[in-house]
Amino acid sequence: MTEPQSNRLTPGEGEIYQHLARMIEMGEQGVLATVIATKLSVPRHAGSKMIIHADGSLTGTIGGGASEALVIERAAAVLESGECQTVAINLAGEHGVCGGAMDIFLEPVQRTTPFFVVGAGHVGRAMVAVGRHLGFRFTVIDDRPELLAEAARLPGVHTLAAGPAELGARLSIPRRAAVLVCSRNHKLDAAYLEALLRLEQSGGRQFVYFGSLGSRAKAAKLRQIIGRLPELADRMTEVRLPVGIELGAESPNEIALSILAEALAVLRGVEPLAGPDGVSAYRVRGTAR
Repeated sequence: MTEPQSNRLTPGEGEIYQHLARMIEMGEQGVLATVIATKLSVPRHAGSKMIIHADGSLTGTIGGGASEALVIERAAAVLESGECQTVAINLAGEHGVCGGAMDIFLEPVQRTTPFFVVGAGHVGRAMVAVGRHLGFRFTVIDDRPELLAEAARLPGVHTLAAGPAELGARLSIPRRAAVLVCSRNHKLDAAYLEALLRLEQSGGRQFVYFGSLGSRAKAAKLRQIIGRLPELADRMTEVRLPVGIELGAESPNEIALSILAEALAVLRGVEPLAGPDGVSAYRVRGTAR
C-alpha cells in the first residue's frame, strides 16, 4: 500500500470520526491508526489518528515521512488479516530525526466478511436484507440491471452487473470471503459455478464459504454438469449444495436465515449442527427465487 499524495486530507479529529461513521454506514473497509504512546520529541501527540483507506488514500496524518510510510505498509497486513497490530516507531533512527518514539495502534475500521450473492432474485435480495446487520459486506451479482437496482437501495450494498462469461475478468476473491449462487435456473447456476471455480484456480485463493441454492435433485444435476470438468470436479465436491441449516425453511427470508447461519458457523470454524445419530443436518429445501 503506497501513499498517494494527491488523495491526502488533513482534517481535524472531529472529521476523522465523521469519516469513520460514513465508512461504517457504507460498508467501506480501512485501518484506523492511533498514536497511543509517545516519548520525547514526536510530530504528533497521543490520540492523533489517521485512516488508511482500502484504496491506499489517507485521511489525517500521524506525522508523515518514513514513520508514516511504515504505518501505511503495516496497515495493508492489518486490512488483509483483520487482526490489530501495534507498531513501534523509533524517531531517532531510520524512521525519523525527531529523537523520540511513538507507539501506533492499528485496527480494522470494521471486521466485515465479503459475501458475494450471485442472483438478485427473491432469495438474493433476502440474503442482503436479513444479513446486512450480521457483519457481512454484500456484493450482489446478476445480469439483470433492473433487479440489481432494487438491491442497491440498501445501504452498504454493492452490485455488479455480470454474466458468467464476464465474471472472471471483473471479480477477485478477497480474504475469507463467502459466496452463494442462487440465480434463476440450473443452467445459469452451472455457468456461474464454473466461472467461480475457475476464478478460484486462477486467483490462487478459495472462498471460505461456497454454497449453491437448490433441491437435492438440482444439486445432483449441478454436480453432474461440473463433474464433467476434471479440473473442477474435486473442488465441486466441497461446494455446499444443497445449502443451509435445516430449518424447514420455505420463504425467501427463512431460506436466507438458514444459509447465513451456516455461513457464520463455517467462517467461525464451528461444526455444522448434527442430529442424534451424529450426521450433519444442515440442508434446506430452498428452491424459491
